Amino acid sequence: MKNQYINGLQEGEHINDVFIATRNDLRTKQDGGKFLGMVFKDRTGEIGGIMWNNAAEVSRMFQVGDVVNVKGKVNSYQGRLQLQVERVLPLRDGEYDVSDLVFTPEGTKEDLSGLRSILETVENQWLKGLLESFLQDTDFMARFTAAAAAKKWHHEYRGGLVRHVYEMCRLGETMCALYPNINRDLLITAIFLHDIGKLEEMTHDLCVEYTTVGRLLGHVHIGAEMATAKIGGIEGFPEKLRLEVLHCILSHHGELQYGSPVVPKSLEAIVLHHIDNLDAQAAAFTRIIQDSKDKGQAWSEYMPLIDRMIWNREG
Repeated sequence: MKNQYINGLQEGEHINDVFIATRNDLRTKQDGGKFLGMVFKDRTGEIGGIMWNNAAEVSRMFQVGDVVNVKGKVNSYQGRLQLQVERVLPLRDGEYDVSDLVFTPEGTKEDLSGLRSILETVENQWLKGLLESFLQDTDFMARFTAAAAAKKWHHEYRGGLVRHVYEMCRLGETMCALYPNINRDLLITAIFLHDIGKLEEMTHDLCVEYTTVGRLLGHVHIGAEMATAKIGGIEGFPEKLRLEVLHCILSHHGELQYGSPVVPKSLEAIVLHHIDNLDAQAAAFTRIIQDSKDKGQAWSEYMPLIDRMIWNREG
């Protein structure tokens, strides 16, 4: 039974417990020797680790995504806690409890039910048929329901993609009320489809990691291909509507430098882009602020991805 969780670790504490390995990075020291950089996670967070002795041998013992027993000591390095690792032993199935290691939020079933309720309001027969082609695909829905929305930044947990899409649909409904010119059916459909490529872009098991196809193509392209395949199975699907759906998927990152092959050029596409970004950033800030509260800090650590620290106003 797991007793030591990452969010409760203190500097100077000795550790001997179970974690998921999410990084195995063998590096060269200045003297030519090797050292091993690692990252471990459980349901409460993640922590970096380093091993100076027997690095090459230990690196061969486990892979990213393995569940391992880690023995070592908690130190502080550049203002962050880090494990000084003495031993890493891979575990077999049955030697650990997945619920100790993978965060699964309460309410995923409710999120999925709420999402389905919104999708059922789509009236356009072609878009309704497209949605049903996914919703009735049991393999797709099982994967969709279990997927994370991202590797680290937002909704980065099992069931995170469902929550992200549901939250976006609720934001989309508000935008449609404010801007009646929005094609509501198109926007709701595009919200559901915009990140489906992440099912192929990343693994969604114990460890969220990029796949080979994900690294080579990216979820924007993959998602457009998945939607194209389903549309191709609907006889008579209007060509203009097909272009509108695919444009929303392909442009949802907003800018070329952020991975979209085209920028948004329709009202629905620009709204999709902004509510996607709004929900992602709000979720990430919420998580980071809560982490700061748990640590008793007024400010988060510096976040290179967004080039800032985040204020916990209650700290």
